[in-house]
Amino acid sequence: MSLNFLSKPTVETKFYIDYSWWEQSRDDLNVYLLTHLTQEQQQQLEARDLREVFDYVHPESGEVFQLDAIGVAIREAARRDDFIGGKMALIDSVFRALLFKGNQPLSVRELAAITGREASTILKTIGGLRVYRGIRPHRAARRKAE
Repeated sequence: MSLNFLSKPTVETKFYIDYSWWEQSRDDLNVYLLTHLTQEQQQQLEARDLREVFDYVHPESGEVFQLDAIGVAIREAARRDDFIGGKMALIDSVFRALLFKGNQPLSVRELAAITGREASTILKTIGGLRVYRGIRPHRAARRKAE
């Protein structure tokens, strides 16, 4: 059995949002996602069934996939210039970057470029044993290194 899974992440390590972490967390994913929306979007969602599913067409790729009401709102919010950055907490900024990229695994370098934060600071924060908001190293990236 290989112990490479214990290797320390680097700036090249890719991270993603592990939604299974949220299933075991005391925190509610939908409540957290709502904090990433504008006040207007939050008010619009109050009257909707958050489980309602929509066909969503990616504006750049043309790919069609299904999203719930919060997912559609997050995609719309991610198009705003102020969605990532500013004075928000580092974890929120990294989480938003991953949302912005459709939870595609991103390296710490890529996250730094998107968020405007220092790669070393991001790595120190999300590269340890504690998992923040489900942000973890991507397993496929780890397996390639083995």
